[in-house]
Amino acid sequence: MFDDAEAAIARVEQDVRRAQQRAERMTRLQQVTAAARGVVRRTEVAVEVDHTGQLTDLRIADSALNRGGSGVARLVLETVRLARRDLQRNLLVAAADVLGDDDPVLDGLRAQLEPEAMAR
Repeated sequence: MFDDAEAAIARVEQDVRRAQQRAERMTRLQQVTAAARGVVRRTEVAVEVDHTGQLTDLRIADSALNRGGSGVARLVLETVRLARRDLQRNLLVAAADVLGDDDPVLDGLRAQLEPEAMAR
């Protein structure tokens, strides 16, 4: 009877350790996600987006102005789209580094982000 109790205690202690490790990984995932950026630098336009996909930096070379307003607008929009795709890749790589490739949370992120990256 005591052997069963000791085994049960050992299993509970192991479960607690796993839960603590998981909580530490989730905290680390939140940190790396918050720090993630997407960046694309082209000859005429450079764009950076933050972890939410919001534009945080935009640089337009004077030479881009030769394209006219609509040409510059298309170039900027395309570059922002590419920066968001870069962000998605960076988020997936960071999550895999923190969680491991076989983590179910990573599977959920892949299901959410990869179709969007492929559609763009």
